[in-house]
Amino acid sequence: MHELKEVSKAKHRILEKYFPAWARILGKYHRLVYVDCFAGAGTYDNNEPGSPIIIYRLAKKLVNENKIKGISLLFIEKDIRSAEQLQKNLEAEDDGNKKIYFNVNHKDAKNFTEILSKIIPPKWPAFFFIDPYGYPMSLPIIKSILKLPKREVLLNLMWSGINRNLENPKTITSITTMFGHSNWQKHPFMQTNSVEREKLFLEYVKAEIDSKFAPDFKIKFSPEEGMGTDRTKYYLIHFSNHPKAMLIMKQIMHGLGDEEGTFDYSADKQGILFSRKPKLSELREYLIKNFCGKSITISFEQLQIDTCDLPSVEKEYRKTIKDMEGEYLDVQRTESQTTGITGKNIIAFY
Repeated sequence: MHELKEVSKAKHRILEKYFPAWARILGKYHRLVYVDCFAGAGTYDNNEPGSPIIIYRLAKKLVNENKIKGISLLFIEKDIRSAEQLQKNLEAEDDGNKKIYFNVNHKDAKNFTEILSKIIPPKWPAFFFIDPYGYPMSLPIIKSILKLPKREVLLNLMWSGINRNLENPKTITSITTMFGHSNWQKHPFMQTNSVEREKLFLEYVKAEIDSKFAPDFKIKFSPEEGMGTDRTKYYLIHFSNHPKAMLIMKQIMHGLGDEEGTFDYSADKQGILFSRKPKLSELREYLIKNFCGKSITISFEQLQIDTCDLPSVEKEYRKTIKDMEGEYLDVQRTESQTTGITGKNIIAFY
């Protein structure tokens, strides 16, 4: 066990908010599967719960409230002592409800996850949490998981550690294994550094996995780590192929940053000197530039999907559209509506 850094609690907050939403939507008629690929012992110092215990407690609550049909929780842990401790911690949480099945696999996730993915029944929605310390499993394996229906992955991409070793001859084999090929050595990110390298590398990873949606949340070093709070430690990337999953995750990430809408977190308690929070005027200007004057007609929900790379969420789109109504666009509402805007409402830009 070890102490959980303040910034690392952000990934648990994302799980705590997203997992129940995912489970309620997909678990009403199908049994669910949750896979924690680098599960650990389940607790940190001071008995603070790790992701396996957090998810088990949430699953138990959902089952007891009849919100989901049932769920299988599969935990993979390579270290035998951690796997044994996790088994004990989960047994201590178990209340005998047969709708929840859990299993601790003392395996190497980098080899076992692909096998596991193939034996999960195709009709069962599955969520994979991949949170390694160091290099993630092979990106082709993650890509293969997402080729199956109703599969999602939340990946912790340890940018700081990977970046430190990109030009180290001793780690070329490990990084090549991660990508599944050696082409990465010729990619433009290898010819740059600092912020540009980080941006290009993140884009490259997303392109290699090739899911339809991949919102990301940046975790910076916290003050307690003494590395400076403006340096990226890792990224949490949510890979999915369904727009509703993306919109829900984006909404959750939007509210968890140091400032709302920045999608990054450092746990810096000193306060914000210069705000980086996106302004509504920026969304308005983007819509005017890219949609007005082109006779574009689109649903309110599809507008959010098509512009999902913007840092705005539903409430901000709604306010901006209402402010633009009558001058730049019309809103085609249902007969029962007067002023509100819902997902299926049609936005007709002038």
